[in-house]
Amino acid sequence: MNREKTNIILINCDDLGYGDLGCYGSEMHDTPHIDRMAAEGVRFTDFYMAAPVCSASRAGMLTGCYPKRINFPGVLHPADPRGLAPSEITIARLLRDAGYATQLVGKWHCGDQAQFLPTNHGFDGYYGLPYSNDMGRNKGAGPEVPPLPLLDNTNVMLQQPDQTSLTERYVEHSLRFIRKHCDGPFFLYLAHKYVHVPLYVPDLFLNGSRDGLYGGAVSGLDWATGVILHELKSLGIDENTLVIFTSDNGARWTSNDGNRPLRGCKGTTWEGGMRVPCIMRWPGRIPAGRTSRSLTAAMDFYPTLASLAGAEIPADRIIDGKDISSLMFSHADAAAEPPRNTFFFYLKGRLEAVRCGKWK
Repeated sequence: MNREKTNIILINCDDLGYGDLGCYGSEMHDTPHIDRMAAEGVRFTDFYMAAPVCSASRAGMLTGCYPKRINFPGVLHPADPRGLAPSEITIARLLRDAGYATQLVGKWHCGDQAQFLPTNHGFDGYYGLPYSNDMGRNKGAGPEVPPLPLLDNTNVMLQQPDQTSLTERYVEHSLRFIRKHCDGPFFLYLAHKYVHVPLYVPDLFLNGSRDGLYGGAVSGLDWATGVILHELKSLGIDENTLVIFTSDNGARWTSNDGNRPLRGCKGTTWEGGMRVPCIMRWPGRIPAGRTSRSLTAAMDFYPTLASLAGAEIPADRIIDGKDISSLMFSHADAAAEPPRNTFFFYLKGRLEAVRCGKWK
């Protein structure tokens, strides 16, 4: 068993807001597994995505760059000729080159043409939707709208799959990958469809919800997280696995807790559009029950994970991310020099705000 390199699981939700989790103050949603994850790790309060919309934010997270730097648009659509350029080097490619098995389960949304697909961007395998779950033949869509494809690598396995069972499918495929590569090292990127609309929620998650379908979708995310954490313990690899939980951008206005207490929502550069939950858990390495108020961003995953994996960061390009491992492993923010002091808020390539320290 390879214990020299940590396994990495990155869980990315869709449209989950800052205030949607119990450990971030929600009074509408019960999230016991995610709350336990926070209690056993570190919870970041000032963590930002690179963009307030899904495609650009995911591209920024995977490349460690502001979307403007990599010439990436806001949101891609089915059959869009644009996508994450083949010349970009994702964190998945860095980790694979460092000896990791790599897998993406869930939403990609960085281009659905062949050259842009995950298997051409460092992922050994892919299972999921190439774009948002509303970009298909949902309620009210006419026959001219192409069906939503469920891909297995580059093959369409189903057209317009039943989304009610999709989260359970994602968890099943994630567990298969973890079990197959439990001797490590592995990198699993689990990109949920929840809580993006339309919401298809099974009774398993809906029962007990105090917030209708939305609350049921949040429960689905919590259930999935609990299953994965349980599997890590069952396989005896819990202490050799870093698990990260976050969201691609802020919530929509339609959620009850959503972005509280922040201003704004998805699609805006107000705090509620780009400041999202981020929790990291690694038993024995990350001090339990800590809260970090340091300025951090999803682009920081790139150099941080590369450093932990012993991967070489490309020297032929500018990487905007900062290595935040010192914040992860310290017992207090004051014990570590802040890796990041500034953050730039872009919307569709337009600079709308800058944060420096506590000022925006």
